[in-house]
Amino acid sequence: MFRMAILLLMPAVVHAANPPANPVSYQFCLESVAISNPELLSAQESLRSQEELVAGSYSAFFPSVNASLGVSNNDPKRTVDPQYLSSIGVSYNLFSGLRDRARVRTARANLEIARAALDSVRAKVSFQLRQAFAQALYARENILLTRAIRERRAQNERLVRAQYESGRENEGSYQFSKSLLEQAEYDERVARDQAVIAAQNLSHVIGFDSTEVMAEGEVPISAPPDEADARKLLLLTPAHRTQSARIELADAQFESARSGFIPSLDLSGSLSYLGTQPTLRENRNLGFGIALTIPLFSGLSTFRDLRSAGALQESAAQTRNAVDFETLSGLRQALFVFQQSIQRLKVDTNLKTAATIRATIARKRYNHGLLMFEQWDIIETDLITRQKNALASKRDRIIAEGSYRQIQGLGDLP
Repeated sequence: MFRMAILLLMPAVVHAANPPANPVSYQFCLESVAISNPELLSAQESLRSQEELVAGSYSAFFPSVNASLGVSNNDPKRTVDPQYLSSIGVSYNLFSGLRDRARVRTARANLEIARAALDSVRAKVSFQLRQAFAQALYARENILLTRAIRERRAQNERLVRAQYESGRENEGSYQFSKSLLEQAEYDERVARDQAVIAAQNLSHVIGFDSTEVMAEGEVPISAPPDEADARKLLLLTPAHRTQSARIELADAQFESARSGFIPSLDLSGSLSYLGTQPTLRENRNLGFGIALTIPLFSGLSTFRDLRSAGALQESAAQTRNAVDFETLSGLRQALFVFQQSIQRLKVDTNLKTAATIRATIARKRYNHGLLMFEQWDIIETDLITRQKNALASKRDRIIAEGSYRQIQGLGDLP
């Protein structure tokens, strides 16, 4: 009775100790990452900040208006009326030696860098999610596969044992089949452990660290192009766009440094009052002015700034050349891997089908004594290898597409 009670309670205890994971689809994961990933949210806020700075950079092209009010009384005995001061001034820069335009160019270049950074982060996070989801799907299917392999190894062990007990098989073959069954049981346990780790990684990527999730469904896939103009794709990558924006930034800094040699022209006007009675017109002053500022000598600092900005221009151009070379190579390599992964999946699937048919025939032949154990074991082992390869190729095909899209700055996130 005690043993029966334990057997009846064991499923409930196991269920409580290992609660079922929450199934999540790829679309749900995308929506979760879009609103919870801190790196993505940070890049979005950086872009918003740069957009505000671009709008603010145009302020130099508008007049500046200032007003002031004040009252003073320097007589400690208060026998003299207080003095009232009020003024309003307007200033407008007519020409600043192209410094204001350089400021706008700098802000817009930083804005483009922020946009490229956001696209890069979006592609990176998308790839991380695609990789984690593909690994989680693979881990689930690997459990089913290793379970099927363990059951097949168990059937094989029973078949060899029957042959051994009937005297038609040697003890070595029987002991080897038992060892293969133990190996299959071990592989199944490893697959279960790997599934737990894959589920935890997926939970971390989508921001559900405290919740166990289970990947469900499929990852959207698309066919790779047969041929792609890598140089055209290069112009759209975040890496190239970032370096091009840095060249624009260096050009703007050079223009700003050169403006130190160019005169500036300012227009100003003011209306002020100083007196004890604000209503008196005779105490009001109205003035206008125009000023031309010509830089003559600044201790060579302006000249040095200009040479430094010129060196930065050359550095930015050379850096873009180096980055373009690496990005172009990465694009081509990722495309080749993507194309190869599809062919590899097709080949492994066909090999698995052929190995399954061959193993079915070989089992029947061994059961009738028409095939030696060593030959049969080779066919059985080959079937298991082909099954594992086909499952891994399915996972690698999804990841290869994600890698190719990441280099282009593309992703599944909106």
